[in-house]
Amino acid sequence: MVNREIFFGPFRFDAATRTLWDGSIPVRLGARALAILQVLLEAPGATVSRSTLIKSAWPGLHVDQSNLRVQISGLRKALRDYGGAIQADPSQGYRFDVDVIVKEPASRSENHPRFGIPKIVVKPIGREAAADGIHDLLNRRRLVTILGAGGIGKTTIALQVANERAANYADGACFVDLGRISSIDLVYTALTNTIGLRVTDWPDIQHIVSVLRDRRMLLILDCCEHVLGPVARLVDSLLVNTASVDVLVTTREPLQLDNEAVWRLAPLTVPPKTAEANAEDIKTYSSVQLFLKCLHQRAPKLHFDNRKAAAVAEICRRLDGIPLAIEIAASIAAVLGFEEALRSLNEKSSVINIDRRSAVPRQRSLFSTIDWSYNLLSNAEQSVLRQIACFAGPFSLDAGIAVASGDPLNASAARDAIIGLSRRSLLSSDPESTHAEYRLLDTTRAYIAQLDASVGDEARRRHAEYFLRLLDGIDWDLYDETSENTKMRGYLDEVRVALDWAFSSDPQLGVRLVIAAERLWLAVTSLVQGVPYLTRAFQLVDNSSAFDAAVRPRLLVSLASAQVYLPGFEGASLYERAWHAAQAAEDDFLELRALYGIIQSTLLTRRQATPYLDAFARAAQRSNAPDVHYLLQRITAFNDFENSAIRSAHRRFEAFLQDCPSISRSAYLYFGGIDSFISCKIGLALAKHYMGYCEQALSLSNTAVDEAEAKGHLTTTYFVLAQGATWVNISSGEFQRARSCLQKLEDVSRHYRPWHAVAEAFRALLLRYADGDARSAERILTSCLADEFIVKTGSLHPILWVELADARRIVGDLDGAESALMTAMNQCLGPSDVRLIGKHHPILAKVLIARNRPGDVDTARELFSQAIELSKQHDFYLYECEAAVGLAEFELEVGRPWAARNALIDLLSNLQDRSRVPFLVRAQTILAGIDAP
Repeated sequence: MVNREIFFGPFRFDAATRTLWDGSIPVRLGARALAILQVLLEAPGATVSRSTLIKSAWPGLHVDQSNLRVQISGLRKALRDYGGAIQADPSQGYRFDVDVIVKEPASRSENHPRFGIPKIVVKPIGREAAADGIHDLLNRRRLVTILGAGGIGKTTIALQVANERAANYADGACFVDLGRISSIDLVYTALTNTIGLRVTDWPDIQHIVSVLRDRRMLLILDCCEHVLGPVARLVDSLLVNTASVDVLVTTREPLQLDNEAVWRLAPLTVPPKTAEANAEDIKTYSSVQLFLKCLHQRAPKLHFDNRKAAAVAEICRRLDGIPLAIEIAASIAAVLGFEEALRSLNEKSSVINIDRRSAVPRQRSLFSTIDWSYNLLSNAEQSVLRQIACFAGPFSLDAGIAVASGDPLNASAARDAIIGLSRRSLLSSDPESTHAEYRLLDTTRAYIAQLDASVGDEARRRHAEYFLRLLDGIDWDLYDETSENTKMRGYLDEVRVALDWAFSSDPQLGVRLVIAAERLWLAVTSLVQGVPYLTRAFQLVDNSSAFDAAVRPRLLVSLASAQVYLPGFEGASLYERAWHAAQAAEDDFLELRALYGIIQSTLLTRRQATPYLDAFARAAQRSNAPDVHYLLQRITAFNDFENSAIRSAHRRFEAFLQDCPSISRSAYLYFGGIDSFISCKIGLALAKHYMGYCEQALSLSNTAVDEAEAKGHLTTTYFVLAQGATWVNISSGEFQRARSCLQKLEDVSRHYRPWHAVAEAFRALLLRYADGDARSAERILTSCLADEFIVKTGSLHPILWVELADARRIVGDLDGAESALMTAMNQCLGPSDVRLIGKHHPILAKVLIARNRPGDVDTARELFSQAIELSKQHDFYLYECEAAVGLAEFELEVGRPWAARNALIDLLSNLQDRSRVPFLVRAQTILAGIDAP
């Protein structure tokens, strides 16, 4: 029965290959199910015992009959309507109760051997889902096209699929490499040579169809993009005139046939920019797996660890997950190392020109692979490809048309060319995107840069002008973070590229684009990103009379605003200059912005802002905009807070949050660049925390963190974490939540290095309070307080010096502790600066107690008392509690329990509805101990 074919209904069972066909489609069944089916078909109508069926499916094994029932169930499902033909005899076994037709297959001559293809020894990495998807398409369709850019691995996956399916075809699989032919006239010749067809005349479709008409085979036509016409005609004829020839095509452009199923092969997965550069984590991405596999083949002793993980992740990202590019980069790393391989990506030619001498000509280098595709384009498509290479990332069809249309192409021709480039896989696109977006791979952009006629100034000018129009036309008050944030972030790179060109070729256009980009930087990330361009624009404007008078103060204000979150004190002087320039230009709006910036800068650097607040109030009276008056209320609340007027600050923050209906996005972007409502929640949380309402403070601060993250606004998130939430959680002993805040702060700080010092300071505080590691805390605080940016953290800065002093006291460095306390007090705003004094005095008292010189004990008692009185006077219950406990512990040590009791009775009598106040439990415990009989 080995050479027989058995037919029943629409099914055909080929005993030679033990495969089941449903018409022209192979039925996917396991080897055991097929073995059982063969035994049943060989004895139609007869009952076959269970032991015989088990022996055929599991030769030499002893298995339970339940395994047989599972296989029978699978067979019945696969046979659909004919599944009922498999009848069970409860006492005997199973029988196949349907008439069958048995035929001997036509004998094969030596001229018609079974076809074979190159074997795949190791399955390609990261292509499991693609292989399954292509198999599924071939089970349902006779023509499947694998589409993708050059070097993406189309041939490799086609060979994998063909090897896995070859056994399903009586005549096997036939692989035809059309990439080696140079003329469309040779397509049929290449195919006839591969299938062994001998013709005396020039071969044509009829010759090929006549030979393959009765074959049951898989035909793989590889690399067809340069011969699409004749390939499409051939495939169409095969589908019409044969019944059992399936076709698998690899190309960079579809055949456009009605029966064609297309599988677009995606790049390998790459680690996202936000991923941790951890060796084990990034190994989960298929591009990294391929890189390491190729690397170890060439340099098996080269070690890969966490230090090298960041370089490998960046290499895979920069090469867009293209397997050919990654293999070449791995060969560079094997010789020069990871860092040098990454550095070579900045010199794109070093990667795209590496020659692999063992490969076919079109795949010897990335350059030749891309060049192969480029030379197949029309003149219009080549021109458009060169022009859109100026885009830094994904772009819309409208943007592409705007950049590519010009002499000699009109908009319609540019549109057709862009769509054509996408169809030919030289532009990638996201089919799931609501609006079509296209992207040029970095490797293709590097190829364009090497062409003699690369991107010209006119295309770059159109690119810059397009984004200038786009940014000028955005209504930021209607901007929706949820739906538009990703798109806006994409504009950042485009603006950067446009500005780099503009300042070298058209500085006036550069200045206009910088002014338009300010709102983008403010809305999406931070003005810090724009500092280099704002500086260049201001230098141009400051030395020229060619610009409008309002341009200079506007650039000054923007540049000063950016300095708020950078090291140094330049921002304050820039704001002063901007204020005077705005007054000279008689621009009330810019004057308000400058004054607001001055106030913010003075508060962050512990200086008096009252004169500027008065000036802002006078300027606000001239404005009819309600936003300005609410912003005055907001900044006044923060001024009260920094000056320890905690009750007033609490009242103003609550009033702002309750009474202010809304503040336009433009207003809060231009005035501080931070969400006004979220920042006021943090201000109110801090006020409540110092007033001892710690439960409410925790709830408010953690809500503010969630809201800032939801908005995705970098500067707002930094402000919330650095100025309030992390501190409140640490101070309240909520260490798990504090660690979460710290992790978020560290993530934000990766975008702007100066912020890292603040994250380090909080890490030190966590070590001190959560882990009891004062020595590590002292070392880290000493280091981060030497960072010149840390001074811009408002009253947190002197408090960090006090914390450093306490850590030094604990490790026994009393002189160092006193020095740190003196540094802190140099920033004191006056005798009512409770935020500093209330924290400073108890620590200094403890230092004096530890030193124990003559008079130190009395001074320490006085310091505790002063801190208690000042805290009580200004409603700083948090500090009152800490100082009272410190005094009580001290009095107990010197044998004055009655004095300790008095301090605590006074504290606890004013507890009201406060809860979770640090030191409160300690106060109650001490008092209970004193009162115990």
